[in-house]
Amino acid sequence: MRSLVIEQNLRRMASAKLLAGTSATASLKWGPLSIKDVDPPGLPNSQWVRVRPLLSGICGSDLATVFASTTRYFEPLVSFPFTPGHEIVGVSLDTGTRVVVESALTCKARDLPLCRFCRDGKDELCESVAAGNIKEGIQIGYCKSTGGGWSQELVAHRSQLWPVDDSLSDEDAVLVEPLACALHSVQSTVLHGTENVAVVGAGTVGLLTLASLAYLFPKLSISVVAKYSSQRAAASRLGATQIVAEDELERSARRLSHSFRKGGWLSGGYDVVFDCVGSSKSLSSSISSVRPGGQVVAVGMPSQVDIDLTPLWHREVSLKGSYAYGVEVLPKERFTHLDLTECLSATEDRDGQVSIRTFDLALCAMKTLRLGWMVSHRYPLENYVDALEKAARAGSHDAIKVVFDLRKSKSVWKGKDDL
Repeated sequence: MRSLVIEQNLRRMASAKLLAGTSATASLKWGPLSIKDVDPPGLPNSQWVRVRPLLSGICGSDLATVFASTTRYFEPLVSFPFTPGHEIVGVSLDTGTRVVVESALTCKARDLPLCRFCRDGKDELCESVAAGNIKEGIQIGYCKSTGGGWSQELVAHRSQLWPVDDSLSDEDAVLVEPLACALHSVQSTVLHGTENVAVVGAGTVGLLTLASLAYLFPKLSISVVAKYSSQRAAASRLGATQIVAEDELERSARRLSHSFRKGGWLSGGYDVVFDCVGSSKSLSSSISSVRPGGQVVAVGMPSQVDIDLTPLWHREVSLKGSYAYGVEVLPKERFTHLDLTECLSATEDRDGQVSIRTFDLALCAMKTLRLGWMVSHRYPLENYVDALEKAARAGSHDAIKVVFDLRKSKSVWKGKDDL
């Protein structure tokens, strides 16, 4: 089968990192990613099934991996060679049904007793990502045993597959996984629906965070930092209260909260800031723009950063990470506007708390949000260089979400020597 594969080749990784700043094409040519004909991954046991991808998204974390700009933190938590792609809508070859893949490889997928976090529905904190009957890997798309969405076939545990309603397009469905991440980031905070919040960054992660905030809390005041005109238009479409220029977040925080500033100290600010960029500049701006006692949520995968934590310390700001998805708990009285009757996993306890798997919530939300329009560019695997170049410069090239389209596949492809 045809597959994009990342090899553990330190020379190629160093080349990709060195060249990425000057030429994406050169970085890809000399980097660790290549297109190959490989055997499909084997089924670990009878609880696993084969999936044929239809669409698979290109995520910011994928780009960081391909261009070797990630930290070395994840090296022990992946297994080489691996096929990227964790945002997947495909067809289960076991049943012929269309499914989205809950990519996280936690205890259940690894056929292990549930760890303390998985027992509590905090799958995102699973202790077993390097154990069990498959190779190391935090998700499908980072694990040698499973393959990934950037290929013609992968394997997934039955518990990872969610059927897709016929009313959803493939483009809607391929955004369910990143929407689940965004919903989890919103639910990881304590919001009541009347606060002033800001979303820093209007790429896919930022726009999905905005969509999640507007879906869960329709009365929120949401400011969005957007750099490009296409991002500003998309943010307005998704319900942003105001669009803020890249260097204007602190000024907008001061104006909205009627606060005053003395040097780098701000008396007020946003209640919560969702940082969907993860750079030194964005995190510094987020910390400086939140109110004393407020919270900054790191949603996008951060890079190595150099920031002044003095305002975080002095103003008792909380900095919190948000990764992946698990089970969300929704107080019923705060979410009366949501129809969760079609959600397969929703259960209500005696206190009116509704527990629901994040992926299930994302599928239900997608029926309302219909976000498939965000998929702006589709490429066959064979055109992976063009696809990754477009995704790496999405904002400046009027792109939002770039995906690989495996519904049709060419018979001829370019190898590295032909780039």
